[in-house]
Amino acid sequence: MDLCLPSLTLNCRLSTVDHTSSTLDFRKGFKLLGSIIVAALLCLAVPTPLVSAANQQLKQRASPALNARLDRILRSSAASRGFWGIEVAELPSGRILFSRDAQHLFHPASNMKLFTTAAGLEKLGSNFVFRTTVESESGPDAQGRVQNLYLVGKGDPTFCDDVLPPLPSPGEANSYRCQTLQNLAQQAKARGVLEVSGFLIADDTYFFSEPYVHGWAAEDLLWGYGASVSALAFNSNALLLRIMPALKLGDPAQAWLDPLASYYQLNNRLVTAAAGTESHLFVERGLDSMRLDVRGQIPLGAEQTTVRVAIAHPAELVAELFRQSLGDTGIAARGEIRVQHLTRLEAAVASQTPQQTSPRLVLAGQDSQPLRQIVKLTNKESRNFYAEMLLRTLAREVEHRGGLEDGLEVLNEFARQIGAQPDETVFADGSGLSRDDLVTPQALVKLLLHMSSGPSFDVFLDSLPVAGVDGTLAGRFKATRLKGRIHAKTGTLEGVNALSGYMDIPSGRRLAFSIIGNSHPLDETKAEATVDQIALAVYDWFSRRR
Repeated sequence: MDLCLPSLTLNCRLSTVDHTSSTLDFRKGFKLLGSIIVAALLCLAVPTPLVSAANQQLKQRASPALNARLDRILRSSAASRGFWGIEVAELPSGRILFSRDAQHLFHPASNMKLFTTAAGLEKLGSNFVFRTTVESESGPDAQGRVQNLYLVGKGDPTFCDDVLPPLPSPGEANSYRCQTLQNLAQQAKARGVLEVSGFLIADDTYFFSEPYVHGWAAEDLLWGYGASVSALAFNSNALLLRIMPALKLGDPAQAWLDPLASYYQLNNRLVTAAAGTESHLFVERGLDSMRLDVRGQIPLGAEQTTVRVAIAHPAELVAELFRQSLGDTGIAARGEIRVQHLTRLEAAVASQTPQQTSPRLVLAGQDSQPLRQIVKLTNKESRNFYAEMLLRTLAREVEHRGGLEDGLEVLNEFARQIGAQPDETVFADGSGLSRDDLVTPQALVKLLLHMSSGPSFDVFLDSLPVAGVDGTLAGRFKATRLKGRIHAKTGTLEGVNALSGYMDIPSGRRLAFSIIGNSHPLDETKAEATVDQIALAVYDWFSRRR
């Protein structure tokens, strides 16, 4: 993922991890562990006569002069202590122009999203939409009553993403209403619903109840970038934690959640420090806890700080907000809220003993924007949550099972379709946040070449950040000859930096390239500068060649 946090010292802890929900498939675990060990040995290995003939041919294609320039770039900083893989191919021929350790497995970080979004476009189509519905067992009676009312999620990652209006003070946060839920409530009323006499049910069964991914760090689960996956979501399953200093030195700083100030019990122990001092923010929450502990210091006169924190129980929250929207519309729903989840075991048992159920009546529906727009947000802004929701949707729509492993099966099959060998990819999630993801630069270039000749290429290309212009590349390459000439996906984790995409050179040729660095000690700024220097070196070298 591209991990972008505010410019302050930030610490977090999830204090009570539910190990019962993290049971590993041991065969998969050992397979991933073996892959990681193999990757480490490959990266540590020096060239020997045992290198395959294919790899020797790739090395012979590599220009000694370009390799020497890359060596100088890497030796100029601590980047040389890491491992770097680079591959460049020309379009449309697919001919490999340069390759340097591109056969090794690397953590791809958010370059993993290239596989997920490409598979989504090819398997689902760029016009695919996610549809959320309101349903009941039967239509309203003469008094407008229905027994139970179901809010049915179908994996829309953008559901209730119309939030976070600018709020001048914490007190106004409770007035929030999701416009999408308001629309659904109004549609239900138009169908004659005036009262829900039974339960208000949040149906979250489109995906299996597998909110987290093996390989995500426990601390990731606290923040918005590691938010849980649910078929019925709210604002990417995250809230903003807003923090402002008090007006006097030593007074408690302000902290509140936006747009739902009372969602967590907020235990605020932040103080206002002297002007010019460093900010320190510590946030802690148990995995199933509804208490959020915030402590540390914010300097006097500092601007408002915001961080995204994950929502603990998103489906329950959406149901409660829907009840409010029903009330606003004049529909009484005073009964108990229930949430329907579906585990993989429950799905397996149900498939063995199928039960006859009457189809529910759809009273209201809301379509998402088309997938091409969601893919654009996913890649431009590197949204982990969107990628994870898309992966589960691929599982449900292609494999007809809504689980993580089913989505990974779709990705593995897609990787074979683009020509990647089985030992070139190890997929663990859809976003790249998992440290179990492993990909070779060769496989990424194969993906880029495949997409360049397919019907979804224009949409795929348009989804990628443009150097010096927008997305996660808006602040990079601004004053260089590469501004506007690269469409590429970034990737950032601690010790991991990646950039893979397309490069346009002055001759009119377009190149596909992948640059990945792993296990380096550079901070984010220096790591990005190293990747950018490598990209510029590649651009300059091939700009001089016909």
